[in-house]
Amino acid sequence: MTEIQKSAWGRMRSGGNTRTLLLLSFGGGLAAAALGVAALVAAAGPEERFLATLLAFGFSFWLPFSALLWVLLVDRGTMRDAPRNVEDSVEYRWSERASAGVFRDMLVLLGAGAAVLSVLEVAIDLTLRWPLHLVLAGLVVLAMVDFGIRMQLSKRAEG
Repeated sequence: MTEIQKSAWGRMRSGGNTRTLLLLSFGGGLAAAALGVAALVAAAGPEERFLATLLAFGFSFWLPFSALLWVLLVDRGTMRDAPRNVEDSVEYRWSERASAGVFRDMLVLLGAGAAVLSVLEVAIDLTLRWPLHLVLAGLVVLAMVDFGIRMQLSKRAEG
């Protein structure tokens, strides 16, 4: 029985080769970005610099969509140097520790914020200065930064 030769990019789960995997990933990512651009064109009105916005949107989402498709299509067993059990890796432990710390931080932050706002009986008019979507986006960015810092601290503690 011959063993399948492994590549750095892997092969498709459905049995396709590496070339097919990469073509489907990049082509599918380009198609998804084009659909996003088409949705923007359909929803938008006439504005200045509209074409530049469309091109920037399409280009900026092409590679992330391609990476997502690659992750969904690749068979990890056909990749060279891919760990068999990801859950046993040290990076996974760092990530788990950082995620748990971020969850605790967010619970404390949101709980303390809710307590302070309820005790002070603060009424916030969200329509004037701080739309709710900006507040939520700020919390997501805060959680991401917290995760990055905790991940680096976990690396240093074990490394």
